[in-house]
Amino acid sequence: MSLSRPRVTALVDGSNYASSVAEHGAFLAGRSGARLQLRHVREDGQSPQAARRLLEELAERLVDLGAPRPDLSLVEGGVLDAAVGADAEVLVMGKRGMVDARDALGRHVAPIVRAAGVPVCLASQVFLPVHRVLTVTDADPARRVALDLVSTHAGFDDVELDCVVVSRPGETPEEKLAIARQALEGRAQAFAIHAERLGEAVWRYLAERPTDLIVISRAVLLGAEGPDLRVVRPGGLWSARASVLIC
Repeated sequence: MSLSRPRVTALVDGSNYASSVAEHGAFLAGRSGARLQLRHVREDGQSPQAARRLLEELAERLVDLGAPRPDLSLVEGGVLDAAVGADAEVLVMGKRGMVDARDALGRHVAPIVRAAGVPVCLASQVFLPVHRVLTVTDADPARRVALDLVSTHAGFDDVELDCVVVSRPGETPEEKLAIARQALEGRAQAFAIHAERLGEAVWRYLAERPTDLIVISRAVLLGAEGPDLRVVRPGGLWSARASVLIC
């Protein structure tokens, strides 16, 4: 039996998302009582000294902000292998990477989200304190991981919690709403949003109630009606300011 503490691994690079990724990692580690590891894959043309300096500077920034000093991990090879091999309970990475394209997520996002067997937090460019969390679900009893996470994890005890239940045209939302309300046990209101696409449902809700973190399961996200994991469309899930935790 291992007595080691669980680990949150923040995948950092030289992009302008690096500080936010590290701060999101520190937030999630603090909420779960886990160790934080900053992991960096040495990039082409980057010296080992420069790569180590990047990690050290991010670690010092976290300490200056009052967080415990993280573990540092400098690795060679591919980003996907570094993520899957991190032995972490949660992975954190930026929504975008070194090339900040307006119309696409980072090129490593889709492979890591699909391959990782643990939650992946896609961090926004700037970390903001998490006061309101939005859970997105279709409330299918077989796809309720996000509901279970926010209703049972102690890290969500003191945040304001909303829940959107996506109900597509022709569906009756009452049964889905009942499942969501039962799972949340009074912790949140559950709202049915009629929409053709999941991303559209999220965007319409956020227009009324902005949130700091969106929690959604892989099963719901990657369903047949789910959003593309690269394309950023106006008025869709990836165009929202909030970070996204995929569980």
